[in-house]
Amino acid sequence: MTSFSNIKSVERTLKVLHQLNRRPITTIQMLHLDTGLPSPTLVRILETLENLGYVKNVGRRVGYTLTEKIVELSTGFHGFPVIYERAGKILSDLTDRLLWPAALATLDEDAMVVRLSTIPQSPLSHAHSTLQKRLDMLTRAHGRAYLAFCPQEERGRLLALLVKNGHSHMSVKDLEARMRPILNRVRRLGYAVRDHEIDPQTTTIAVPVPLENKVISTIGLTFFRSARTNRNELINELKSAASAIAQLDRDADGD
Repeated sequence: MTSFSNIKSVERTLKVLHQLNRRPITTIQMLHLDTGLPSPTLVRILETLENLGYVKNVGRRVGYTLTEKIVELSTGFHGFPVIYERAGKILSDLTDRLLWPAALATLDEDAMVVRLSTIPQSPLSHAHSTLQKRLDMLTRAHGRAYLAFCPQEERGRLLALLVKNGHSHMSVKDLEARMRPILNRVRRLGYAVRDHEIDPQTTTIAVPVPLENKVISTIGLTFFRSARTNRNELINELKSAASAIAQLDRDADGD
């Protein structure tokens, strides 16, 4: 038990930072809907964060985005699983062989979040960075790979949560029916593909990293659709990398 109540201004600021981290660019209207805070309060918080260098206003009609300085807030954090530090080497080797950028994502409530990325290493990267990017469970390859291979009970809870949080306007029953053939195909093939409508120029394929009866993460590769690449080779390489990461977890459990 603490001897004092929470400082409301700190609560509000952290709430705003959390929501800013969910999208590349966020408007005040989006923040108002996400946090319930009045616009004048949001403006004051954003201007303060901007003055401190953590937020950038990219245009009055565009919105706000986090700056690279926000990474400084995590420099003292040592709770990130050591296993993923080792997994970074596996992803790095994957990109060395295939050239395309690879990413590892883990589940965070109702989305997959990119924890590791080889974009800086890849000569064929399509973006500057995707670290900490939240990926939709229903349309993104990482989300579909997780949903397809996680336990059925967990999948049911996740679909219900996605409906509750507004990621789908369908009922849970209708969403389950819509996703069933998609996820069945993912399980049959052993990998998931991102929804084609998200980006007409690139595509992402992802596979699960399984451990016993659960999915601990997903890994994926993103490449240009126009590229002459052997997709079967990419898939086999991804699956081998996923097995290697899963083995890291088993070895860690045995230590």
